[in-house]
Amino acid sequence: FVVALMLGLSAGNALAQGGPARVIVDPVAMVDVKETQPLVARLVSLAQSDVATRIPGIVSSVAVQPGDRVAKGDTLAALDEELLAIELEGATATVEQVKAGLAAAQAQLELARNSFNRTSQLRGSAAFSQGRAEDLQSEFSRAEAELARARAAMAVGEAALRSAQYRVENSTIRAPFDGVVLSRSADPGDYLALGETVLQLLDDRSIEIEADVPTDIVGALDRGDRVTAILDDGTALQAVVRAVIPNERPSTRTRPVRFEVGDVEASKPLAPGQSVTVMAPVSEERQALSVAKDAIVQQRGSWVVFAVADGAVVQKPVTLGAAVANRFEVTGDLTPGELVVVRGNERLRPGQPVAFEDPRETIAAGSTEPAE
Repeated sequence: FVVALMLGLSAGNALAQGGPARVIVDPVAMVDVKETQPLVARLVSLAQSDVATRIPGIVSSVAVQPGDRVAKGDTLAALDEELLAIELEGATATVEQVKAGLAAAQAQLELARNSFNRTSQLRGSAAFSQGRAEDLQSEFSRAEAELARARAAMAVGEAALRSAQYRVENSTIRAPFDGVVLSRSADPGDYLALGETVLQLLDDRSIEIEADVPTDIVGALDRGDRVTAILDDGTALQAVVRAVIPNERPSTRTRPVRFEVGDVEASKPLAPGQSVTVMAPVSEERQALSVAKDAIVQQRGSWVVFAVADGAVVQKPVTLGAAVANRFEVTGDLTPGELVVVRGNERLRPGQPVAFEDPRETIAAGSTEPAE
């Protein structure tokens, strides 16, 4: 945080008038530091497909051209259905025929069962005939076997019908997902074998970032970590690590990392393959001492700050570290909360008296004045 109170008089003017230099001060503060390294990455689509035929056949029509946007389920192309319709009609008739045979076999079995049961009930009486009972037993067994054959024929017929229905349904080739047609490789009259490509379809709205991260810093990335990514038009967006892919590329000593992104409002449409810069962390987050950037003064090739002590300034050398927003990480003889000059420090000299308003008192008093 930086609290800067403009007072309008430079240190030089104050010296000319013989009084203390009027300055603006800001406290030394601890900040969270996570050093980053810019990596050139690329946008990738979550879905890009060579849409293929599920059955062989002759193309009767193609409904789209490269660049067309389609929705999931839209018709892309169609194969000739004439022979398929004939096959479906034949399969349907076969099933109906088998159904009739199955019904007859069930009726025959029921008749044989009833006859056998009636004869069995006479066992032990003068009307019972052992030979007749054995004949009915054989008829009953034959009826059971005929019913089993009819059921098997029904299963075969139904499978043939489902196959014919499948071929008819898949003679129309539909979009498997929302996307844009990249290219088409089939025209009316072409014969397509099973699995042959009809066109290429790209989902340009389900986008991730893929970056090749050097192996010496990939350990600083974990699933769920947030990083900043910058598009080539300057748009900054938040990306979240989805996966660190355990596949090292020996030639570059990098591992691919995938980042999820939300809705992006860029100045131009996004496209897979487009460059993006990812600010990848190179170390774990840590706490560091920091001062406002305006507190840093260069003197004779080194960096110093002017700290306030007993109404005067003390010059303290510092070593700069990472930049964190509008502050610099520093190391040196400073402590958190200590006041350093951020305005009017250009002409100060060690021991010079200064006048200022303590921003810590302003904050404690609940001031609503905006900070510069």
